[in-house]
This record gives sequence, C-alpha cells and structure tokens, in this order.
Amino acid sequence: MQGTAEKTHGSVASDNKRYEKEDNLDVVLQVKKELEKQHIKVILTRDEDISVSLEKRCKIANWRNADFFISIHRNSAKSGDGVEVWISQEKDEVSEKLAKDILNQLAKTNIQSNRGVKVGTSENNGTDYFVNKNTKMPSCLIELGFISNRKDNQLLDENIEQYAKAIAKGILENITQQ
Repeated sequence: MQGTAEKTHGSVASDNKRYEKEDNLDVVLQVKKELEKQHIKVILTRDEDISVSLEKRCKIANWRNADFFISIHRNSAKSGDGVEVWISQEKDEVSEKLAKDILNQLAKTNIQSNRGVKVGTSENNGTDYFVNKNTKMPSCLIELGFISNRKDNQLLDENIEQYAKAIAKGILENITQQ
C-alpha cells in the first residue's frame, strides 16, 4: 500500500491547511494495523512523511513480489463528493474484484457517495494511473473522498478507523480467495 507524497504535498484543501499526503498516510497506517491484526504481512512504500517517487513505489512492490498494490489518495478535483476506485483499462478480474470488494466495504461506512469502480484515469485519455500500469500484481487506486469537499473531509476525520477497517476487509476478502 502507499500514500501520496511525490516531491510535494499532493492536493491541498481550499483552506491551505489540509494536505492529501497527511490524510493518505494516516489512512494507510490504520489499514496496516488492521491487516496485521489478521497476521497479514504489509509492505509500505512509505511509513513516514517522506517523498517516494511513483517509479520507486512500483519497483518496491514488484521487487518484493507483493500480492496486491493498493494506492490510497484523496480526489483532487475542484468539485464533487464520494469515494471511487480506479483500476487498469486491462481490467484483470482480480484487480476488478479487489476494487469492488474494497468499494463495497467502504460503501457500508459513512461516505457521501459511492462513485463506483472506474478504469483508466480521470482525464479519460486512454492511459492508466502510473501505479496501476507499472505494477505486476493486481492493483487499484482508491480516491477516498474529495479533499476540496468539506463534508468528505469531515466524514474522513470522523470515520478514519471505519474506513481503514473497510479497506482492510475488502483486501482480506481477496487474500482468502487466492
């Protein structure tokens, strides 16, 4: 799993006080804790506030032969609400099931809306997000609400533990089926 922090702070809320990289790391560390309770080995590409390139993140996952690659983010679009999960346009069955299971678990928590599983990128330009394209294992990229949306931020703050448990449960559903 990973959070975002490539040479910058990622997206920033309109108040300029909330940084995507911090939200992502908070969620990732909680997900790790939940998975380790189930004796699942978790490899993080960062576990502190440091910058790790997307290339290095993919290399770490590929070199360590991870079973899954889950990338956790906050949506940076100027408007919108809710949670969505992105997979490669190649739509391998395992990635698609992983994404659906995680999203279904998140939808059981207190999110504003379920925006669905999507393929490619938000730019809709025929490409995939870098991490979905450059990892060798099933992967997905979770957009955990809009950092520009006050209500999504409030829900994340109030439900971070439930979100982490939901993501972990979605992952666990796929581990038990391998």
